[in-house]
Amino acid sequence: MKIFVKVDSVNFTQNGIVNIELSDNRKFRIPVQFWNDLKFTCEEELPETKIELIENESNYTKIKEKILFFLASREHSVFELQRKIKQGFLKSRIKNFNMLFNRCIKEMQEKDFQSDERFTRHFINSRIANKLEGPYKILQNLQSRGISPELSQAILNEESDNDLWVKKTIDCLENFHKKNRNFLETSLYQKLYQRGFPWEIIEQALDEYKRLK
Repeated sequence: MKIFVKVDSVNFTQNGIVNIELSDNRKFRIPVQFWNDLKFTCEEELPETKIELIENESNYTKIKEKILFFLASREHSVFELQRKIKQGFLKSRIKNFNMLFNRCIKEMQEKDFQSDERFTRHFINSRIANKLEGPYKILQNLQSRGISPELSQAILNEESDNDLWVKKTIDCLENFHKKNRNFLETSLYQKLYQRGFPWEIIEQALDEYKRLK
């Protein structure tokens, strides 16, 4: 027997979202304009094709709200956002997730709310200012966040130079010697390399550090 489904209640909010509850207790959140375009009243039977459209738009609204929430706290890469959103909606298993996510990201980028280039620049500058680590480590961290090697390297070249990395390496050496003055040179090389500094930078920094001492 076919179940007659209609809109049970419609609640308009101040932020341009409509909360809809159907007669079968399903609940959706969709933009006001989308609801107006449907041109349905509470008395009419709601076809399953229309319900699917509403559900799809409601899922898009959920994804969009989550993305805006994350972007309000800090810059995120597309990869980070996708991972966080997927994890958040793991139990609900949203239909057409990838399509809806990509649609939302496109909207965010068109409005300049999200930019992988801007994220990369902020990430690099933050790491340079706050972390004792070299360029290789920064590039590795960016790759794990879905940023291409080409974009990462291009922006890293813009935001840093050889002198900066030598200074960062010397800062690391000073930090190491505060904790232990008996490091062998081979051990220092290894520790600095693990921090992401290139061999040639390490050699320059060690030579300069010895002259300073």
